[in-house]
Amino acid sequence: MNGVRTSVFAYVTESPEYRAILAVFAGTFFAELTPAEVTARLAEAGTELDEATVTARLEALRGWGNLEVSASVGQVGTVEDYYRRRNRYLITRVGQEVHDLVEGVLAQVDDVRDVSLGRLDQLRAGLDLLVGLDPATAPPNKLAEAVRAVFDPHVAFSAEITQFFAAINQWQSRFDLDEDEFAFFSEVLVGYVGERLEALRRRARPLASLLETVLPRVPVIVERAADGLAARVAAAGLSSVRVRREPGASAADWENLASWFVGGVGRPSRIQVLERDAVDAVRTLTQNLTRLSRTGTAGASRRADYLRLALFFDRGDPSSVHELAAAAFGLAGARHLGGAGGDDTDPVDASMSWWDAPTAQVPISLRERGDATSRGRTSRVQDRSQERRHLLARRAEAEKRAAAARAELLETGAEGFTARLSEPALRELQRVLTRAVADLGPAVSPGASGTVALDGVRCTVVRAPGASTTVPTHAGALRVRDLTLTVEPAP
Repeated sequence: MNGVRTSVFAYVTESPEYRAILAVFAGTFFAELTPAEVTARLAEAGTELDEATVTARLEALRGWGNLEVSASVGQVGTVEDYYRRRNRYLITRVGQEVHDLVEGVLAQVDDVRDVSLGRLDQLRAGLDLLVGLDPATAPPNKLAEAVRAVFDPHVAFSAEITQFFAAINQWQSRFDLDEDEFAFFSEVLVGYVGERLEALRRRARPLASLLETVLPRVPVIVERAADGLAARVAAAGLSSVRVRREPGASAADWENLASWFVGGVGRPSRIQVLERDAVDAVRTLTQNLTRLSRTGTAGASRRADYLRLALFFDRGDPSSVHELAAAAFGLAGARHLGGAGGDDTDPVDASMSWWDAPTAQVPISLRERGDATSRGRTSRVQDRSQERRHLLARRAEAEKRAAAARAELLETGAEGFTARLSEPALRELQRVLTRAVADLGPAVSPGASGTVALDGVRCTVVRAPGASTTVPTHAGALRVRDLTLTVEPAP
């Protein structure tokens, strides 16, 4: 399902023809169209495509989930009519919503959206109405209408103010202003933001007081204000049907609403955070405008200079373009001049090509500030005594268990391996036995032996054709064939 949700946006990064095709379907109210009809409508809109290309684009959109093939074929007389009518496409619900969303974003991406503070007045009126109701006795439908009267203006307001302040943060780094944009920023925007912040502050105070009154009643409101399709689906027990709930239908929605206007100790409200960020952004924007206006509005922007430089790059030949980049930006060609390394720590000789040389390790101070001067206080050496004690304790415990395993191995070996070995003792036996067999080597003559002494345990194996030594363990029996095995304490 997640793949379908993301694939419906795939057409946005493809050819613009996909947007034109979806625009044909988006205005049809889910009408069914054949590839020929889509081709004709595209031609009327000024997009010339052949029917084969349109068919391929329609199939791609169907695969992404934006379109689907009609399941209705109506009355048909021939097989040819059946396939002709079967090949009809219509837009899906998610395809319609994605198209509206994408086109809306692309149409408003460069627009400056106003903030309607009247929505806060509507929000206050909704809260006043809710405060005047008794959530325990009020009719559920009236309670649900009061909740909608609170959240509908808040959803619209939060979207508008978030987008507006995001645009302010984006504008503060603008250095390519033309004359009209400079006038807009300097004469309109700065004053407008100041007025809006003051009006926002005045309207936010009573909202915080009303919310503090309403919040204790939220559990009862959420329980009794259940209304609409989502509530009916839940009441019917249809857990497989997913219905989007209205804002205000859960306690989390009310907590989010309160976070906009009600602050706490060490936790400012979101309105206060937006005010602070907006003031900082406007201050930076004003500084940039002051810098740009020092030489007058006409010469403030470097936009014309950048466009002229880009024109030089576009019309220049390769050799002159390199010289132009070096003169304009200091981007000289990458060269390595011969000579001895700066010090003994250089990983390679300076005569090696930069293409084959490893990446240079540049200190952060030099990379970010252009100098290697130490700044700030020296960090304190971390106290790792507790970790060291923990590691030493773990090591001592491991050595204790290993010594116990070796003692068990020696005791069992002295008795001819009649008792069962534990797993730790078996691992100790395997460790010394492997090295003893390695010391024996490939010798096959009877009487050949191999010996190893390790951590106080001596293991000796002697070649004895037909002999067999069996060591019982809890995990099974270890059987050594054609060898006699002796384990004893090492001197």
